[in-house]
Amino acid sequence: MSNQGNMTTLDKEMLDSISSDFYITKKRIYLNNGSISPLPISSIKSMTDFNIRYSEVGPDSKEFTDYLDKLKLETRKRVADLINGHEDEIIFTQSTTEGINMVANGLSWKVDDRLLIRNPLNEHFSNYLPWIRLSTDKNLQVRNFPEEKIESYGNSLIENFTSIYEKSTFKLVSTSHVIYNDGSITPVEEIGNIIKKRNKDTIFSIDGAQSVGAMITDVKKMKCDFLTFPSFKWLCGPLGVGILYVKKQVMEDLNPMFIGSGTAELVSVKNINSKGDKSKKSKESTKYHKYPEKYHATFRNFPGLAGLEASLRYLLRVGIQNIFQHNKYLASILRQELMKINDLTLHEATTEEFRSSLVSFSFRKQNNSRIQKLNARLQQEGVILAEREIGAKKILRASPHFYNSEDEMVRTANSIKSLIQVLD
Repeated sequence: MSNQGNMTTLDKEMLDSISSDFYITKKRIYLNNGSISPLPISSIKSMTDFNIRYSEVGPDSKEFTDYLDKLKLETRKRVADLINGHEDEIIFTQSTTEGINMVANGLSWKVDDRLLIRNPLNEHFSNYLPWIRLSTDKNLQVRNFPEEKIESYGNSLIENFTSIYEKSTFKLVSTSHVIYNDGSITPVEEIGNIIKKRNKDTIFSIDGAQSVGAMITDVKKMKCDFLTFPSFKWLCGPLGVGILYVKKQVMEDLNPMFIGSGTAELVSVKNINSKGDKSKKSKESTKYHKYPEKYHATFRNFPGLAGLEASLRYLLRVGIQNIFQHNKYLASILRQELMKINDLTLHEATTEEFRSSLVSFSFRKQNNSRIQKLNARLQQEGVILAEREIGAKKILRASPHFYNSEDEMVRTANSIKSLIQVLD
């Protein structure tokens, strides 16, 4: 089948090997990696090995502490390699949502500071609600990116963004790299250049939940100050682990949300009275540890870190560009097959450049209950998609990953076609 010149770079032998490393491929066609991805067997084993070691040598022993320190460092290094950052710029979180809230609540704000964020039609609520609450609590001004017609997505977004951005001075700009519902790619490198060219002090925060692990993400090229993403989507890592990248130059501006024994120490400061004399009593204060540890106030999901580190090794060995090309190839096959079904319409950017491997579709005549019924029947047949919304319209979203095959795309489309005929 043609793919506009794009073909998978993974040969059949490698694809078969990758597929066999995921338990879920034995019973289901799993196309919901944009929500939660399954774990490869090697990551499950790493988490099990972590817990066995934890139980054998004692969690508070020097041997285990040294092992844990090494694990954290290795994981940071692999994440840094993935996004072209530095290991000291990598902070462990629980999720993308936590990372975004750390940014929103950790920066200093003044009344009437301006925020420029995506509109709720395009933006995931985890990268929308924190900024709305912040604007209410701190009396900030919020502007939205204009709603984009997906048919003209890309260049028009840059033009519309520029027209808004150049009229005011914004403290922060935030956007998703890939839009969660329609799968369109935001031209973040171009936006980052526009932001920093006009005002290098404007903070640029990116939600990378739908991009990191699925495509090349380079924090230097994007010129972002913050990048948040989870372990459990395209990185094929465990739940309860996320990453917040903080550019070294802005780390001192980000106050930790929490403080505890792992983040700071108690220090005494001599009190000075109004005459400049030191009083006999000293005042207790806190001094943060060096970053990134100053942001880790509580125990983390350390077994999950072991799983993430193993997943990162796996993905980096295959190669992110290879994964991106394979996933795009699968998405194009699925799109071609879905376009043959008259009842359906695709929600996608017209230009291939701005399409990710997320494939979203709905009925030509809006019918939310039929979408729900179709999704339920697909699950019964072992085909797993995600139910999402674009405004009031319910859609189904497929998100194939590197362990999926071309045959699964065709079988999925055939299942959809046959089920539509018997839905009502």
